[in-house]
Amino acid sequence: MTVTGVVLLVAAVGVGVLRPGEWATSVVSPLVGLGIVALVIGVGARSLAPRIRHALGTGAWSAHAAVPVARTWHAATVVLSDPDSGEMWPLTVVTTRQRYERVRPGPDGVLWWCGDPRTGGVLSPPGGGELVWAKPVRGGAARRRIVERAVRAGLPHRAVPLSPQRPVAADGPLQVPAGRPAAPLASAGALAAQKARPRRRWGLWRWVLLAGAVALGLGIYGVEAADDDRQIDLTVLSKQADGHCTVSWEDPFGGGTRTGPYRCTKDLDPVLEGWDTGFVVSYGPWKGDLYNADWEGAPANKVNEAFGMSGLLLLPVGLVGGAVGRWRRTRAVPVPYVSPAGAPPVNLVKAGHAPAAETPPSPTYAVLAAHAGRQAVPQTRTRRPEADVREVVWWRVRGLGRGAGVHETLILGAALVVAVYAIGVITLGKLLRAGYLLLTSGRHAARMLARAATAPVPVDRRYVLLHAPYGDVPVLVLFPAHGGADDLPEALLELLPPGTRKHPRAGLPSEPTGRVELRGWLDRVDDGRAVVVPWIEGRPLWPAEPYREAGGAEFTALLDRLAPPATVRPEAGDGEAGVQNSVRDSL
Repeated sequence: MTVTGVVLLVAAVGVGVLRPGEWATSVVSPLVGLGIVALVIGVGARSLAPRIRHALGTGAWSAHAAVPVARTWHAATVVLSDPDSGEMWPLTVVTTRQRYERVRPGPDGVLWWCGDPRTGGVLSPPGGGELVWAKPVRGGAARRRIVERAVRAGLPHRAVPLSPQRPVAADGPLQVPAGRPAAPLASAGALAAQKARPRRRWGLWRWVLLAGAVALGLGIYGVEAADDDRQIDLTVLSKQADGHCTVSWEDPFGGGTRTGPYRCTKDLDPVLEGWDTGFVVSYGPWKGDLYNADWEGAPANKVNEAFGMSGLLLLPVGLVGGAVGRWRRTRAVPVPYVSPAGAPPVNLVKAGHAPAAETPPSPTYAVLAAHAGRQAVPQTRTRRPEADVREVVWWRVRGLGRGAGVHETLILGAALVVAVYAIGVITLGKLLRAGYLLLTSGRHAARMLARAATAPVPVDRRYVLLHAPYGDVPVLVLFPAHGGADDLPEALLELLPPGTRKHPRAGLPSEPTGRVELRGWLDRVDDGRAVVVPWIEGRPLWPAEPYREAGGAEFTALLDRLAPPATVRPEAGDGEAGVQNSVRDSL
């Protein structure tokens, strides 16, 4: 935002200098206003940096069950549950909406916290990422209302997530799988090493840039405000040979008659002896003071000129100095950092970025099933039965029609008729795009899925239903039909959300784990992957991507995103029955 404010002010100066006139005046004022607002927001955000550094340097990361609470006309709010005492902390997130969406609790309902809930701290998604500042909600009544809403959302019954600092299980220390270290985002040692470095000079350029932007903004404001200065008639009471006069005038802003010194107009016609004209300042501490056509008199114009010239000088100096400092920082020597768990030393340019393993192992069925149980939400909505793909053409099946684009084409076509005058061009473009996709790829894909769904011989598998942390996309993790809790996954199958846009989970299986019939294996896409349709509870779930078999680091990375290792905590149990019991307990 600071850069945005500077750019807006520079644009205002450019418009005012290059295109003077009435049109430029009407454009410059909004640009200056927006630039000042953006600068204020940017400076406020910059002021949070020392707090974040202090919290990270003095505290430790901990994992908490979290629930977002929507508040009308208020900043984003989340409620964290203390895993030790069960106390709930209502916190206000101090950031923009775009950054908040990156740390918004996903289906897992877990956030990392570092700080003091009484004064504020840092929030981060599990495993690391965006850092945002959060402060406690003010007002006892507001805190009680927010906590009550979090209780109704089921926060007290959420499973206790695995701590990023000291992972422990119910029966003793939890053994983290090799290659999947539960490393904290930043440790006190790493931040202390950073603090020991010499102070960087880029902070100086930041303040130079800010001072130039403020000075330029004040100069532009003064120039714009001078347009309201009044030209008035003056009565000359006395006049000296050097042009200095004593005049009286009627103050148009403060009212009443005023008397004071003035620099009279040179070579004035003798007929106008005893009379002159001048201008009265309409703003600032000089309001009501006089100056003549040569800007002699009140210092307001000289101050505006000084502010403007200072801003024009400081802005390029700050920009160039900041760019040079940033270039120098990119070439900084990495900071050596030793993991507190005793891992070999690694180099971290930024605290909190732990090295990723090259070939991390896949999680077991028990681990993924327990995680799916924590993600599962009781299904309170049921969807209307859709036509049987074995009896009707594909476009009459609701899920296939939605996935292929039939519904979107029909809806956009109706919208084109209704809003032909207002949004006709935009709707027509979307209609053409939807129709093009329907005719080129959507229809072909839907026919292929319809053939796969009606394949004669099904293949039986076990499944674990997970949800992607962004977009809440359902994903089936497939396991061998006959096996135990330690089986490794053999494939992934991403699904189209069967519900509506408002309720995308409506129509998903009632249980997060169970048996699935896979039909297809006949048609294959260009990359050789098979087209498979899963049948669960007697109905098909339409895939969004082909069948992805296990193998390679990319497959394991996908599983890591679906079930972050820092939040996975296998429950005690014996075989598949124990996994099912842990799933039910987490629900």
